[in-house]
Amino acid sequence: MPSRTFQEPGLVYRAILVMDSRNVRTPLRRQAQPRVSWSQLYQAGPYHLDLSLKWEEAGARLVGQVISRERISLEKAQVYLRQNTLQVQKPLELSGRFSFYLRSTEACDLELHIQGEVVCLDGLKLS
Repeated sequence: MPSRTFQEPGLVYRAILVMDSRNVRTPLRRQAQPRVSWSQLYQAGPYHLDLSLKWEEAGARLVGQVISRERISLEKAQVYLRQNTLQVQKPLELSGRFSFYLRSTEACDLELHIQGEVVCLDGLKLS
């Protein structure tokens, strides 16, 4: 299992895939699209992580939102993305939303640091 991208003490939750739109077959889905948008839902402890890959003129954008069963403050929460040599850190919006423009669709690692807890999603396959 990959090591954590950014070390911070606290409880660590590994994100578990609950739903992946790429596994849902619909009549409208084309089989050989080079740029496929998708949505995924993960659960990690008391958190749900809703992710989408969207294609725009500038390229691929990873969009996410953290939802918690518990009432929490996201005021100082951070999200980290690592993809090859690229490492980016951003604050989570107070709504729990975040987005990253991606240089490529190679796999990446995500970490969310929320009130001393860490949600890890290692090896996120984007394509």
